[in-house]
Amino acid sequence: MSDNSKGTPPPASRLLGWLLLVLVTTELFYLYSDIEGAGIAAQVLVLSLFVLGWRTLRLREIYLVIVCLALFGLVWLSGQPIVYVTFEGLSRAAYLASFILLMALLREGALTSPSVLEVGTFLTRQPSSRRFVTLFAGGHFFAVLINLGALSLLAPIIQRGVRTNIAKGVALDEISQVRERRQLCATIRGFSWFLVWAPTAVTQAVMPTLMSGIDATRLMIVGLGLAILMFVVSWAEDTLRWQGFARRLQAEGRLPVITTTRLPKKAAQNLGLVCLALFSLSISFSKLADVTIVTGVMLTAPIVVCAWIYLQQYAAVPRQRCAVVTNRLNHITFTSMPGYIREAMFIACAGFIGTLAAKLVPAADVAAVIGLTRLDGWFVLWALTVSVWVFGQVGLSPITMAVFLGSLVAELPNLPVDITHAALAIAAGTAVCTTGAPFSSGALMLSRATGHSAFTLTWRWNGTYTLASMAVLGMYYWVLTGI
Repeated sequence: MSDNSKGTPPPASRLLGWLLLVLVTTELFYLYSDIEGAGIAAQVLVLSLFVLGWRTLRLREIYLVIVCLALFGLVWLSGQPIVYVTFEGLSRAAYLASFILLMALLREGALTSPSVLEVGTFLTRQPSSRRFVTLFAGGHFFAVLINLGALSLLAPIIQRGVRTNIAKGVALDEISQVRERRQLCATIRGFSWFLVWAPTAVTQAVMPTLMSGIDATRLMIVGLGLAILMFVVSWAEDTLRWQGFARRLQAEGRLPVITTTRLPKKAAQNLGLVCLALFSLSISFSKLADVTIVTGVMLTAPIVVCAWIYLQQYAAVPRQRCAVVTNRLNHITFTSMPGYIREAMFIACAGFIGTLAAKLVPAADVAAVIGLTRLDGWFVLWALTVSVWVFGQVGLSPITMAVFLGSLVAELPNLPVDITHAALAIAAGTAVCTTGAPFSSGALMLSRATGHSAFTLTWRWNGTYTLASMAVLGMYYWVLTGI
């Protein structure tokens, strides 16, 4: 495969590239050494993002910076130890910004991988009886591997497959519209539920840093069980919604015949090996350094990406191979990664806002007013999930709410639920937001990739499914707290 990184990046891009490289390196050093000076350096570097990246600021980031400053002022006026609280907020901001940048590396490795394209195409070329299952599973799998890149990868393949025999500029007929809608819904639903268990999800990165006592392994196992349950709910809702439509087409003799492609075994094997390397190395680093699995993933990501890119050029002559790989890594560092600076600033602000906002809420007084200890455990968990979803409707980032609620829960006295279950409920709220809130990152990403509005993708296409999910989650929490 030829290298697609041409041209020398401008000085501003190179400067940002160096800043991001030093930031993630410093944060990793701090996480694995626990040297306080490294942590402070990472906090200074995350502030530098806004100084050097001011030209990239848009309305969303400007609004978040203003909120950060307002909360800083309120904490100061409240008489709390402003230096300690600020450093706590900056520490979380540096951690989350580094995490999102390191996970973005996996997407960069996928961009030039023929195996990713082959498997993605296979998932969309299935008959209707298997299409929802394969796309839900595919969206979930790719989300674990490349996070938001799963949506930007699969969406164009889906639309290209639906529009294969339709002339450019011609509107889709009824059957094609439904095919596109069902495939996109399956993809975003599969993507959303990786948030409740996968160590490459930002929710799993942030929860253990907010609430002490979380059993990360149990959180992954219970979360994976929830993801499987929500697959069944998703499939059932899709089947019930469209079974009448399928019967009508069959009666009219218009049921389309889809040519099924065979599973590209070599490509699937290659991606399986990438995942195996990612998780085995992550677990090894977490055990050896006594850190969380998510922290292990953060160190593993750049190692796996370097190996992945090298193996993509394995057929080339060794000297040429090294040159292409070097050029590709330079392109990623100084061109691609600076393109993620807005995402890094956004997630950094989310961490800072959530941390400081929680400091302004008197947790003990709130618990007393609502009678927290008298509430049923399942209802407490369900209320945490609903809170993330409700505030997501008014444009508040699910991650901001996750940090806020996680920080608040950590301060609550006599919490009537297991702390690990509380983390799961908050993560489930972010998953529900992905399909049920038009301002979530997943909905916005899919909207940009397809041209459909985020309101259509969430409220119109997935509104009923979201409400059904909330009902099922209530029952799931009831069973979970009764075990």
